[in-house]
Amino acid sequence: MGKDEVLVEIDRRIKRLEAEISMAEERMRYLEEIGAPVKYRALQRKDYTVYYLILMGVWIVIGMLALLLMKNRLPYYFNVPLMPYFIIALVLLVAPAVYLIWSRRESPPTPMEDLEERERLSRVVLNLFYRPLREAVEENDMEKMRALADELLSNPVLASGVERMAEGDPKLNAYALYLYASYTPELESEVRDTIEKLTNRPLKVLLSGLLEKERD
Repeated sequence: MGKDEVLVEIDRRIKRLEAEISMAEERMRYLEEIGAPVKYRALQRKDYTVYYLILMGVWIVIGMLALLLMKNRLPYYFNVPLMPYFIIALVLLVAPAVYLIWSRRESPPTPMEDLEERERLSRVVLNLFYRPLREAVEENDMEKMRALADELLSNPVLASGVERMAEGDPKLNAYALYLYASYTPELESEVRDTIEKLTNRPLKVLLSGLLEKERD
């Protein structure tokens, strides 16, 4: 498998991601036209936790002022202990706050948010992985391949995008690029083993080309 076969596989991935971006944009435009984001938010269950927290805060302040006033006016033996009140008030205030943070973190994305995320990930993988990979393969530039491998390992946004868009394991992809850029005949068995593990088709074809050269 020569360079042309690798470029064909890369171009297929590029076209797929471009189509993904185009479809996401069209779908988002359609949802905007029919007012889906507004309708979706209206259908979501209303959460009154914020209002509860505000009321609780006001209640705590008023309660504290009332207790302090009573403490100053009552005789010593009628003094009201403030510590139990503090503990109860803290629990009543902190528990809803924790729930609010947790519920917002766990809430599923809206259809619009899901489309925006897929579009963003597609652009990341397209611009930071496949286009640089195509350039490196076309120019047979080993330094660019090493740089791309470094980027896969050091850029969490790119690594996450590659993984979530089902373009393979970013660490294994990086290792495949390192192998290709530093290949010697002594690494043949390592290349074979890596090819077996790879799920990224362009990189699989790229490494397979090394073995074909050895046979020739």
